[in-house]
Amino acid sequence: MGLRRGQEERVRVLVPRVATVEAVVSRVVPGAAELALVHRPDMPLRFLHRRKATIVPMTADRRVDGTLLAVPDAQGKVRDDVLHFLQAVVPMAPRRPAQRRDFARIDLVRPAAIIPEGFQVGWLNGFVRNVSAGGVLIAGAGALESGDRLRLRFELDDEEDLIDLVARVVRADDDGGLRGLALERLTEAERERIVRFVFARQRRALAELRARAV
Repeated sequence: MGLRRGQEERVRVLVPRVATVEAVVSRVVPGAAELALVHRPDMPLRFLHRRKATIVPMTADRRVDGTLLAVPDAQGKVRDDVLHFLQAVVPMAPRRPAQRRDFARIDLVRPAAIIPEGFQVGWLNGFVRNVSAGGVLIAGAGALESGDRLRLRFELDDEEDLIDLVARVVRADDDGGLRGLALERLTEAERERIVRFVFARQRRALAELRARAV
């Protein structure tokens, strides 16, 4: 997530048109974090439940977008000193207004076979860096330019869970070989498969975060 646990990682939590609060990152797992509030906001934290928010660290030039979740105590009441944060971003590829949809994206590091359109033999060895049902970020694709099409093959959960996708490069502004891909010709079954995988990973991250909080 780009966040660090501990007193040295003080952050500002921005909830558009609702509130701004300061917090310390007390726990971090892939895709989620627990935020201990420095000052209690004027409003009850239940009003921040499931609100879109942006975390901005005080000492770093970066931001993380996602969703806030209120945290119940042992009696089932909403705690007023802590929030959970679930990372999520929108697709990398711009879409026409009539087709506009937002998909959660998760970090996922997997070896990948990259087969540019027109390759007759072989493939490029790269890595998936994150994935959503709308796009994928890959590394090791320095030979590809914006507009290039390709096939991308990688594992989701394990080697039995291989996925084969058709994509187009929509962002090629990194000399190190990072390329943003928009998925093309995706069937509804394939899209739902990725959505289910992403949501399962997010639920797993939240479960781990709650387990560590016990």
